[in-house]
Amino acid sequence: MKLKALLLATALVCGAPAVASAQETTTSVNIGVASSYQFRGVTQAFDESLDAQPQVFGGVDLSAGSFYVGTWLSNVDFGTEANLEVDLYAGYKPQVGPVTLDIGVLAYTYPQESNLLVYEAKLAGTVASESGVSLTGSIFYSPEYGKDGPSYWYYEAAVSAPIPGAKVGPFALSANASVGTMDLEENLLLDSYTNWKVGLTAATESGWAVDLFYTDTDVDGLKPFEGKGVVQLKRTF
Repeated sequence: MKLKALLLATALVCGAPAVASAQETTTSVNIGVASSYQFRGVTQAFDESLDAQPQVFGGVDLSAGSFYVGTWLSNVDFGTEANLEVDLYAGYKPQVGPVTLDIGVLAYTYPQESNLLVYEAKLAGTVASESGVSLTGSIFYSPEYGKDGPSYWYYEAAVSAPIPGAKVGPFALSANASVGTMDLEENLLLDSYTNWKVGLTAATESGWAVDLFYTDTDVDGLKPFEGKGVVQLKRTF
């Protein structure tokens, strides 16, 4: 299964630029900082006391028509040798009636610790209204969580909506929320958990955005799974 996922990821990553060469391409660059790096409700950078540490991140995306490829980097700290995360992803976003699909693959890599490498396949669908409200449902699958780890499914539902007439200077306000469930197979320590997030985004037309959100899980007794309030500043070019 891991080999099949790798071959699929390679095909998409190699094939999308070929399509891009025949169509007009768009490049987007993003950089940002956050008070904590939270991924699916779990802290990804913490100190020896398991307290959350600040995050610095950035990425580049290339799109052509319905195809896209990209990479994203962030500091991490799991108490191991890994201190850098490099994500690679590619996919296809066709329009089917009112639904925008997202069919893609992702690779979460850690140069200092290759045993943490994770591949995922993704299928998502988004419906957006004329008022700007959007609903997204996503399913992710990985055949192996790190080297010799269990396979898993991750399911997520998300909603975002602009707040009519709400502005702070050049910043337009919107609200967002999501809930997700991680289902790990054949794992005796933690077979599944649910996380949720609620937040507020303030964004400008020039690409600045400030995110304020709170995220938590239903896992008790494990500090990286505890609820966190996060402030994030991001700039997209």
